[in-house]
Amino acid sequence: MAGPIAAVLVAAGRGQRMGGDKLWIDLWGRPVWRWSLDTLLALPGLTSVVVVVSANAVERFRQALPAAGAERCTVVAGGAERPDSSLAGIAELTRQGLPDETVVLIHDAARPAASTALMDRVASAVRPGQAAIPTVPLRDALKRLDGSGRMVAAVDREQLVAAQTPQGATLANMRSALEEAQAWGRAATDEAAALAAAGIGVVAVDGEPANLKLTVPGDDEVLRRALATAVTPFAAPSVGSGEQAGIGFDAHRLDPGRELWLGGLRFPGESGLAGHSDGDVALHAAIDALLGAAGAGDIGALYPSGDDRWRDADSAKLLNGAVARVGELGWQPVSLDLTVVAAHPSIAPRRDEMAARIAGLIGLEADRVNIKATTSDGLGFAGAEGIAAFAVAVLGRS
Repeated sequence: MAGPIAAVLVAAGRGQRMGGDKLWIDLWGRPVWRWSLDTLLALPGLTSVVVVVSANAVERFRQALPAAGAERCTVVAGGAERPDSSLAGIAELTRQGLPDETVVLIHDAARPAASTALMDRVASAVRPGQAAIPTVPLRDALKRLDGSGRMVAAVDREQLVAAQTPQGATLANMRSALEEAQAWGRAATDEAAALAAAGIGVVAVDGEPANLKLTVPGDDEVLRRALATAVTPFAAPSVGSGEQAGIGFDAHRLDPGRELWLGGLRFPGESGLAGHSDGDVALHAAIDALLGAAGAGDIGALYPSGDDRWRDADSAKLLNGAVARVGELGWQPVSLDLTVVAAHPSIAPRRDEMAARIAGLIGLEADRVNIKATTSDGLGFAGAEGIAAFAVAVLGRS
């Protein structure tokens, strides 16, 4: 169904099973909810997004909206339960005067890895009188347990699927379904349940295995890996016999209260980067690339963010430690290719200095370290909010 698209991003969850405010967990330089919002804003034809949050968090979310696209965003307070928050978002879209035939997507902000392609697929399947939801097959055998945890029976999964978000319908259908569920006191687990109960047909479109919901501790690391693939859409290069290559990525938000360290160099007068250590994204990307090439995990495994030993740590020393770790595994650096994505500062005047500094830290000649810099033309996270870096490292046997 062609036409304008609007969205409701439900971000009013309390994250009780995560033991904290899960939507503000940092994933590659952006909080969880911002990944969902940025993906919605990239959807062609999207005219308005209502971000529904807890009543005491409206201003916090409003201040964290992206500069690019903020004019399409409205932050409103939600209710005690998920259906209340969804209805609050629908009410705001109605107040804005959107036509009843507008396609509306309701997405859970705790699903940060949903792609724009998925959202477009759901929106395209919506018709007057027909809603759409993304689903994925159930891969595991299902069992029914009794109150003591003992298995009672197997459950046939032949016609069962797992539902995801975003879930879509026209504004009129979504509003009437949610209002009817509220009026009758129906416990709707999601929008699809309310729509089906109101007699509106719901069709399934292909979901995405990576479109996982952040629910319990440990889910954040799974999503971090899924999103790393999204932000580093390239593979390690082919290498010679006896060599291995790895890729690395890191991003941090700008923090005017800190000094900027980038590529092992200090940049006076520039806003620094938030992070557990000194926030040097270039060296962090290099660390991940080296560890990845050696099959030695990532920077989070070597230097856990919960360990106070690494608070405000000099990333040059962290890089030294990573080189020592790959050396213990029988590898040594052969080359490093590094790309920094930033609006500021300009890297070109200090490119050779940075290459020499990094080469010295990892034990290479300066001509074996290549430094590139680019901007994102003012778009996206690295356009105004932070700095990102990509790295490719090649290791040989020591």
